[in-house]
Amino acid sequence: MSVLGFEALALGALIVFVIFRLLKARPPLPPGPKPWPIIGNMLDVPTVRPWERYREWCDKYDSDVIFIQLPTLPMVILGSVKAATDLLEKRSQLYSDRRESQMLKLMSFNNMLPSMPYDWNWRIHRRMFHQYFNQGTVDIFRPIQLQETRYFMARMLNSPEHTRNHIRHFITSTIFSATYGKTILKMDDDYVTVAHAANSGLVLATIPGAFWVESMPFLKYIPSWMPGAGFKKFAAKYAPFIEQTRTKAYDETKQANENGIPRPSVANTMIEEIRTRYGDSEEGRDQEEIAKDVTGIAYGAGADTTASAVESFLLAMDLFPEVQKRGQAELDRVVGSQRLPEYEDLDEMPYIRAIMMETMRWMPVTAFGVPHAVTTDDEYQGYHIPKGAMVVANQWAMLHNPEDYPEPDQFKPERFLDTDGNIDSSVRDPTTIAFGFGRRICVGRYFSHNTLFICIASILHAFNISAGVNAEGIPIKLVPEMTNGIVSKPKDVPTCLTPRSKAVAHLIEEAAMDLGLSA
Repeated sequence: MSVLGFEALALGALIVFVIFRLLKARPPLPPGPKPWPIIGNMLDVPTVRPWERYREWCDKYDSDVIFIQLPTLPMVILGSVKAATDLLEKRSQLYSDRRESQMLKLMSFNNMLPSMPYDWNWRIHRRMFHQYFNQGTVDIFRPIQLQETRYFMARMLNSPEHTRNHIRHFITSTIFSATYGKTILKMDDDYVTVAHAANSGLVLATIPGAFWVESMPFLKYIPSWMPGAGFKKFAAKYAPFIEQTRTKAYDETKQANENGIPRPSVANTMIEEIRTRYGDSEEGRDQEEIAKDVTGIAYGAGADTTASAVESFLLAMDLFPEVQKRGQAELDRVVGSQRLPEYEDLDEMPYIRAIMMETMRWMPVTAFGVPHAVTTDDEYQGYHIPKGAMVVANQWAMLHNPEDYPEPDQFKPERFLDTDGNIDSSVRDPTTIAFGFGRRICVGRYFSHNTLFICIASILHAFNISAGVNAEGIPIKLVPEMTNGIVSKPKDVPTCLTPRSKAVAHLIEEAAMDLGLSA
């Protein structure tokens, strides 16, 4: 053998040795179902109630960190608050990225705040959103939220059989009024139909495992007419709605401002601040695009989630009537029969606050959080977390952990109260889980909190809630089941809401008239 050949052989042996040592030194991946060749765990990933299967895997493998291997897409499932806190919060500098979603990119949603990668552009967008919706500023929206709640109650008084539509109308108009200064009078309003269609598409597109193009990105290059390219037709259907949600209301708000009839709102304030600071410059136009993104996501981030929470609350009141009665007793003591609830009543009603907390826990609107992505190889609990892996917090499992919340399937607001009837700080607050973790925590949570409180207090004060009876007079039985999707909703919602008294019905009608509204 020549000297050159010997050196090449030695170099090859050295390379093999180094690779072997590196592989041997690297910790094992977290436990999980055994992957199949090539396709990995694609056939194992559930698309129906996946949060339950994820918890089963955690129990089966006795680990709160589970690994699922998909082609080009490793997934790590976090099944405990400790694991989510350790990684998504304490190591947030590593776990705050987003993996590029092929479906969201095809739908033109990739430049919106929830789906952006963790970079300077995301920080600019989040900073602008936080400026208008942080804990110290959201109380300025309380008059809008109170007004829309009163209008919602008037609709419920007249036609409770349309409960779901009234809830969506209420939440939609609340968000549009705060964001764009526009009250939604009818649910066939163009703003509503466009935004609702966009949200529906996003909910379906973000179900893990629903579209194979997420695991095999090369599929995006196949023609739309080929078998298996249905995802392209799906994306093409919803992309125009997403773009209109981003631009339509903003452009009309800007036009109203330029016509000298500004609509007081977040968008109008942004428009005036950008004009004052940047004028008609390129930087100003860039800022305006960011403003469109931020205001556009306000509806997407809050409409379905808050509406789902209201529906879950109503379902719980039907299934757990003793909770309804106790809540009404507290409202009668604090509010009385001569007026409707106000925000100022909150501090005197710990049980109503506990009902709101239990609503967030019992049937969480986001059963699992929007996946984070890790930016570098990491190690946790002796396991290797590979760079680029999607990291999913199983929030449903955390909120149904019997160690934190005994009898988790029961709706028990008293679990959050101490012996004196006040909020017990030693019990884990479910909102610290339900809105996500770390730097990707929901930025609209304070606005949502205010909306949900006044809605729950008002409905309980005014109505008796039940499922009612069917056409044959037989009592309707509802079940506490959730739909699939990144935003889950109750399958059943009670539609028999009757006023508790003639006096409260009169208060609702009077409030609606005072606001210049009619049901």
